[in-house]
Amino acid sequence: MVLARGFDGPRTAKPGETAEIMDLLQDIFGNPRFSMLAEYPHLYGDMESNLDWCHVITHRGRIVSHTGIYPLKFVAGARSVMVGGIGAVATDPAYRGKGMMSAFLDYSTRWMREHGMPASILWGDRLRYARYGWEPAGTAWSFTMNQRSAGALARHREPVRELQGPGPHVDDLYALHQALPLRVDRTRDEFGLVLRKAGRRIFAAFGGRKPTAFVIASARREGKGRRAEEWWNLQLVAGSRSGILSIIRWFLSRPGSRGVGGQVPVEWRDYLNDLVDCADHWRGTGIGALGQVKVVDLKATMSCLGAGGLAPAVRNLRLPVTRQASLLFGPLPASAHLPPTKARRFAGKLPLPFHLWPVDHV
Repeated sequence: MVLARGFDGPRTAKPGETAEIMDLLQDIFGNPRFSMLAEYPHLYGDMESNLDWCHVITHRGRIVSHTGIYPLKFVAGARSVMVGGIGAVATDPAYRGKGMMSAFLDYSTRWMREHGMPASILWGDRLRYARYGWEPAGTAWSFTMNQRSAGALARHREPVRELQGPGPHVDDLYALHQALPLRVDRTRDEFGLVLRKAGRRIFAAFGGRKPTAFVIASARREGKGRRAEEWWNLQLVAGSRSGILSIIRWFLSRPGSRGVGGQVPVEWRDYLNDLVDCADHWRGTGIGALGQVKVVDLKATMSCLGAGGLAPAVRNLRLPVTRQASLLFGPLPASAHLPPTKARRFAGKLPLPFHLWPVDHV
């Protein structure tokens, strides 16, 4: 799409433009109690070193629109795929309705293809983004548990405590994170910044002096005064089964705790079996999508995840790109998308493992 005269871009940000970008993002998304830098320190802590994450449109030299394309290395066992996380899509209100989002999404797709990101993920209005090829996809098991579930976890009693910042345990926590079979891979320094995200708290179970498991969680208070209760949202869990379940039991046993909720990969069967033992006490369960996914390059995406041999068969189906995303990554099986004669070709092979912990959203 060609923008009107006076506009320049979309293009990668230039040195010295990052302060103006942050002012725009803070004006659009922030408030006196919400800082984009505090919420996303791993993205905006050193923008000058990561200019290729920031893409702008200017009008007569002033930045009026921005889209972030953040590289996320999705690990699935021994395989990985680089995914472009689209975030901080922002336009100055005075310049909306001039086609900048359309220009950005077309540009972003080309840019990701050229820079080795064969898939993309974002969050937002489904109908808006579906026009450009993004569709809810990926599979996660969402659960909520109330205080009665604590009894079913009574045997898991490793000592648990809240860490006031990662401090001396950051290397231990990083090692536990790196052992997750499904994760976004990060350097040790990036991981340390994620641990500092505003409003997130870190809890660890200990076996001796070292953590055996940890959870990144946020708390929401409901009610007032003595009736106030805390609802805990688990945004990332890692470590041993007993350690993780000890932390969940610890949350549920706290005075004033209303319950715990979170998402875990459906492939995480050992942990799911333990959680299902508490099924009579669950407030609700469900399988849902991780975000809105676009397959930018079908062959490269499937090859990265060890399913390159199936790529020609998927291509021959001639599905719209939105259907490709949900076929490849779920949450529904191939039989929900295809007639039985074609679905049998992909039984047990699709959907592919693909998981994003909530703390890694961009």
